[in-house]
Amino acid sequence: MILNEKHIQVLKHINSYSNIKRYHGLLPKREAATHEPDIIDYLCDIGLIEVGEICTSCGNNLSGYRISGRAAAEFEKYGIDIKNSDWEKLCEVDFEIDTCLDKEHIRALMDIYHFSRINQFCGIAPRRMMEQHYKSDVFCVLQDIGFVNRISLKGPSVSYRNGYVLSTKASRMLQQIGYVR
Repeated sequence: MILNEKHIQVLKHINSYSNIKRYHGLLPKREAATHEPDIIDYLCDIGLIEVGEICTSCGNNLSGYRISGRAAAEFEKYGIDIKNSDWEKLCEVDFEIDTCLDKEHIRALMDIYHFSRINQFCGIAPRRMMEQHYKSDVFCVLQDIGFVNRISLKGPSVSYRNGYVLSTKASRMLQQIGYVR
């Protein structure tokens, strides 16, 4: 693996989006347009970044890039710091629980939250696993009201390619009702 300063800058830029809930940890492709496409392609080919797409119910799908688990491990191993703490926390806005949610919806949201925290699942709740335990209409409702987004990832190190992630709206709601911190 041969990396120069431009590669490291791109990786730092992509990693700086990892904690932004609005983008679900992806650097949007439109933001990546400031970098040379050859650099992005090279980093994808060697498996340091993954290509992802978040499918929303409104059709405003977000495509972008994120750091792979392999890249984070490699940089930690060699002592290279790719972290960027310039982003401030997003402000949290009060939110009232939607009346169309029942216990099964809340359970599904909690499962999505917990599955997405497991490193093995690459930050998503695997679609196959979730749909084995819940009816498909549960996810349709959650997507329609904007609580869940469907995501698909591509990359050589991705083992779970399709799944669900919580929207910012759902994360705030779960925090307010005390399910998560």
